[in-house]
Amino acid sequence: MSVSDNAKPGMKTSIASMFPRALDGQAFDRLLARHVVVLAFALADWWPWMVDAFDILDAREREAVQRQRQTGHRNDLAVAYALHRLFLSRALGMPPSQVPLQRDPRGRPMLQGLAADTSLSHAEGFVAVALSLHGPVGVDVEPASRVGMMREIADRICHPDERARIAAHSEGERGMGLLELWVRKEAFLKAAGVGLGREMDTFVLPEGEALALHPGEAEEVTADVLSLGPGVVCAVARRPDVACVAGWARPAETADGA
Repeated sequence: MSVSDNAKPGMKTSIASMFPRALDGQAFDRLLARHVVVLAFALADWWPWMVDAFDILDAREREAVQRQRQTGHRNDLAVAYALHRLFLSRALGMPPSQVPLQRDPRGRPMLQGLAADTSLSHAEGFVAVALSLHGPVGVDVEPASRVGMMREIADRICHPDERARIAAHSEGERGMGLLELWVRKEAFLKAAGVGLGREMDTFVLPEGEALALHPGEAEEVTADVLSLGPGVVCAVARRPDVACVAGWARPAETADGA
């Protein structure tokens, strides 16, 4: 899927005017009534609006950006934060500056005072954002190029019960199996609100099955890999009875339906 807007090519635009209002022609607010919505971005598409992106951020976000030591990391984080804020602005029907986006002590984004949950992930040129009006949500995105490093960290990803299943894959499939498990567990831990405070190798995350967010509690989510095409692996954790819609968001004048 791809999202687009109706800005005219060639006109002087801001990042806000280039940001889409719909996914496959359906307004975000209508989709959110029954779905979790996930948008994915290629950061390079949005670099021309770098200055605009920084101007959209609130004071805490700017401080977090400035703490990054490398220029490239600062720029990527600024655009990621801006895209997240713009998506929430579009979906919730309020100006970007009024979106009550805060972060808990672990850095997890929260929407203060709203019955909604949101999640953000960014890695090596890609960003994914998620919004749910139906309980907790977590999203994670990783470049597919990380397949090659997965075997080195397999013990940190897999519970002992999962290692045999991964080992049963062919040599060519093993790296992707590990990467998909990694992003699914990252998404799950974000939905649980604990991030890396819980080690991945301490729990089994069944594929296509619901799992309690916290041991002994009733609330459950399922964590699934999304179909976003080659180049990235992205997963979302959400309530098992709530469907997810996902797609790429590109500036209006470059949206091509891919």
